[in-house]
Amino acid sequence: MKRKFIYLLVLPVWLFVACTSVDQEAFVLNDKGYFEKQGVNVLVFTNWYNGLFGDEKMSGIEIIQHEVRIVTNGDVRIDPTPEQWDAIPKFVERNIDSISQVVEAKLTYTDYQFHYTIRSEADGDAMLISVHLDEPVPEKLAGKAGFNMEFLPAEYFEKSYLADGKPGSFPLYPSGPMTINNKGNTEALPLAAGKNFVLAPEDPLRMVSIESDAEIMLYDGRNKAQNGWYVLRTLIPAGKTGQVITWKISVNAIPGWKREPMIAYSQLGYHPNQAKMAMVEFDKTDRVQQKITLNRVEANGILTPVKTATLEDQGSYLRYLYGKFDFSEVTAPGVYSLQLGQQQTKTFRIDESVYETAWQPALDVYMPVQMDHMLVNEAYRVWHGKSHMDDALQAPVNHVHFDLYAQGPTTDTPYKPGQHIPGLNVGGWYDAGDFDIRTQSQYQTIITLVHAREDFGIDRDETLVDQ
Repeated sequence: MKRKFIYLLVLPVWLFVACTSVDQEAFVLNDKGYFEKQGVNVLVFTNWYNGLFGDEKMSGIEIIQHEVRIVTNGDVRIDPTPEQWDAIPKFVERNIDSISQVVEAKLTYTDYQFHYTIRSEADGDAMLISVHLDEPVPEKLAGKAGFNMEFLPAEYFEKSYLADGKPGSFPLYPSGPMTINNKGNTEALPLAAGKNFVLAPEDPLRMVSIESDAEIMLYDGRNKAQNGWYVLRTLIPAGKTGQVITWKISVNAIPGWKREPMIAYSQLGYHPNQAKMAMVEFDKTDRVQQKITLNRVEANGILTPVKTATLEDQGSYLRYLYGKFDFSEVTAPGVYSLQLGQQQTKTFRIDESVYETAWQPALDVYMPVQMDHMLVNEAYRVWHGKSHMDDALQAPVNHVHFDLYAQGPTTDTPYKPGQHIPGLNVGGWYDAGDFDIRTQSQYQTIITLVHAREDFGIDRDETLVDQ
C-alpha cells in the first residue's frame, strides 16, 4: 500500500513536468509575418489602433497561448497603466526579415520628438523583445516612458506569480496600491517588482516567464480603468541609446496541443425555407475533411441522424482552416444539434416561427435597462437609480473636452458656461460603453423605433413609465 501511495502521489507531478518540460518547439517567423510554434502565436504590430482611443487592446506585441490572447499592447507607453485618453505613439513602419527571423516596428511620439524601434526575434523556444533608441529618451519622458505589456486579467485571477522567486497572487478585485501623482491624479503603484517574473507557474495553459537585465514592475491596470489589464513594465533608462530594454519571454506550450474545432451555426435556429449552413473552424495543424452529422433530438432524448456528410474544404484564412456543412434540404420542424467526432453542439430549432419573438428581449429588457435620467426597476431588481440629473450644462467657450467634444468661441445659446439648460436631462439611453449620452445614437434609436411601429405595426410594450 505504501508503494502504491507514493506512485499515485508522484504521477500528477510527473504529468505536470511533462506538460512544462524544456523540450519545447522553437518559434518560427511564418509567411504571414508573425511568430509561431504549436500552441503559441506572437503577433508584432499586425494591427493598429483606429485613432479614437488609446487603450484599445489590439496592437503592439500580442501573444496567443493555447488559443487565448493573453497579451496585448506590448509597446512603449508614457503611463504605467494607460487609460482611454492617454497618449499613444504614431506607427511609422514595420520591417520583416524572414531570413534573420526578425520583425522590427518603428514608432514615434511626435509631441516629444521621441523615436524608437521595437525588435522581435526568435530565440529557440523563447522570444527576445527589445527597445532600441538612436537618441536618449527626452528629458520630459525620463522616468515616465517604459515598455509595457498587458495581460488578460480573467486568465490570471487568483493564480500565482513569482518575482525573483518571491511568491505573490493576482488579485481577483482591483485592490492594489495607489498614489497621487504631481498632477493631482491617482496612479497605480507596482504590486511586485523583479528581473525575473513567472506567471501562473501552476497552470501549463497560462504559464509565461519573462527575464530582463532591468527591473520589471507588475501593475493592476483595473485600479484606474474598468477595462484595465495586468501590466508588466520596464522603464527606459535615461541617457542611454542603442538596445535599452530587452525581455526574454518564454511562453509555455503543451506538447502536441491542438485547438478543438469551433462549430459555428445559428444558435437562434433556421426557418425551414432558408439556406442552412454551418462552418467549422479548425486549428491549422488539423484536417478539414471530417464527417459531421446533423442529429434530430427526439422526445425520448434519442438523437436520430438526419444527414451525415464530409465537410467541404473552404481553405484557410489567417490562423485557421475552414470547412462548410450545407443542410438546406432539411426542412422538417424540430430540435436539432450538430456532431463532429465527440463534440456535440447545443440544440437549435428548425421552425417557421423561429424569428417571430427573437426581437422581443431587446425591447423588453435591453432598451428599458439602458434608459437614462430615470430609476429603472424590474420586479425585485433595481437596475440603476435616477441618473444624470445634474447634467445638461452649457459648455464653456473655447473648450476641448476629452470625450470627442469641442466648444467654439461662442455658446450659441442664452445660457452661461456651466449653467443648467432646462428640458435636456429627460429620457434618452446610455451609451453602451460608458453611460453617457451620445446624440447621434439617440436620434438614430428614436428613428428606428418609429419605423418599427409604422412599418411593422409593433405595439408590444412591457414597460410602464411613471411620469
